[in-house]
Amino acid sequence: MKKTLLIAALFSIFNFQFSILRAQQPDAVFRLLRHEWTLNSDGTSDYRYRHEVQILRNRALTAYADKGETFVVYNPDIEEVTVNAVYTIQLDGKRVDMPQNAFIHQLPAECADCGRFNHLRELAMVHTGMEIGCIVVVDYTVHRRHNFLHETLPLLRECPVERLEIKVNAPRDMEVRRDLLGEQYLPAGVTKASLLSGDIVLRNLPQVPREPFMPENIVPTLRLFNGPVEFSPAVEVERFAAASDAVVKDFGRDPLANVVSIRNFVLDNIHLNAIHPRHLNYTRATAAEVWNSGCGTATEKAVLLASILSNEGFSARVMGEQFDQVAVYIDTLEYALDPHHRTPPTLLGKAIDVEHSGTINNGEVQATIDTLEGGFYRMSIPITTRLNGVSVTIDPKHLPATRTMPLQASMCDITVTTTHLLPKGLKLVGEDVNESYSVPGFGSVEVSLVQKGSKIVERRRLVLKQSIIPAADYADFRQLMALWYSHSTLMLRGK
Repeated sequence: MKKTLLIAALFSIFNFQFSILRAQQPDAVFRLLRHEWTLNSDGTSDYRYRHEVQILRNRALTAYADKGETFVVYNPDIEEVTVNAVYTIQLDGKRVDMPQNAFIHQLPAECADCGRFNHLRELAMVHTGMEIGCIVVVDYTVHRRHNFLHETLPLLRECPVERLEIKVNAPRDMEVRRDLLGEQYLPAGVTKASLLSGDIVLRNLPQVPREPFMPENIVPTLRLFNGPVEFSPAVEVERFAAASDAVVKDFGRDPLANVVSIRNFVLDNIHLNAIHPRHLNYTRATAAEVWNSGCGTATEKAVLLASILSNEGFSARVMGEQFDQVAVYIDTLEYALDPHHRTPPTLLGKAIDVEHSGTINNGEVQATIDTLEGGFYRMSIPITTRLNGVSVTIDPKHLPATRTMPLQASMCDITVTTTHLLPKGLKLVGEDVNESYSVPGFGSVEVSLVQKGSKIVERRRLVLKQSIIPAADYADFRQLMALWYSHSTLMLRGK
């Protein structure tokens, strides 16, 4: 049984490492990816999209919906979709045009639970003639009865892009502005200057990295807009009292816990519709409309949350590049709050660099002992991974041997002490444990386990002085984690 468990554990680790390696292999490649916006002086606009993607592996037909199928969400009240061309070029050069019955206009699945969005539609194009090596061509235009432009365009995709074209046509008297997020992660050969003016043509872009524990915003993103960033009425937060009776019943004395309670209530009770504001003419429902309908866009949920917080006496505002996050003041500190995920609040402005420090004293606990053969015993020790609700360590079995991208960690100075009570007569096999590993300016770890009579006193300390781990420092970080998680199993012997 023990041998079976060991083999299963080793297989699990190997499978994890293999999945990481496999994930780096492209399943498809965009031979061409083109975005073109034309902003008309009559108040309308046109968006033309084209991609030519070659299928390299079977996974591309199932892993990503936009390879075997293409979906275009639109609002019939203000948008009209025209399909310019959809066909497949097979390996022998044969062109297979998509038949008319492969074009399906349907209600987007995310709108099914929200009556406010039941008028939206989704054009599903089910591609035909698919085979390994084929090229799928999709070209369509969306005509809109508004000429607002506020687009966020990631420069890397889930597979490599051989040629990316971005173009904006606008009247002379209309200013179209651009800015860039994640400049530090631009791929080789791409400069910020090349993205902030004129038509854009980028070549041979790599796919989005898929290594675990990557920092946020690791994909460089271009923003295009023809008005102030604050175009959204989301910045106008009103007080909303209707939800108060439902959310304040669990309030305690801790204001931060109360804020989280309100966030969790909105998260659990208001359905999220991932509809881009462009489909709603860049308007939003009021907090009351969102509350009564039980659903809303990411921005609408953020506004509702901020409005409830404001009614409860907190100073709250909507923030984020997509106006989908909330900031709230507690005492003299401002915290960032995610309305869409059950993540802990983070101190705004120090969300990455804040140091999580503290001491955990577990006191005396009864050791977990398994009886082995020949008078030996095995003692298992649970390893502390969290401090104040924040994960400050990463199990090394989730860290592959090498890495090419930065890793998101947590700055910390954490000390854990535990006294393990042993059954009478058991003695630690070998010497007491007293190990350490230190990298000047980077971090350190210390682990000691010392037997004192019928007790084993455990002390672990981890210091990490940076939260973003460059690939060059990854080996040291992995070594720190390996030592922190070491000696989780001790061998004991009876007298």
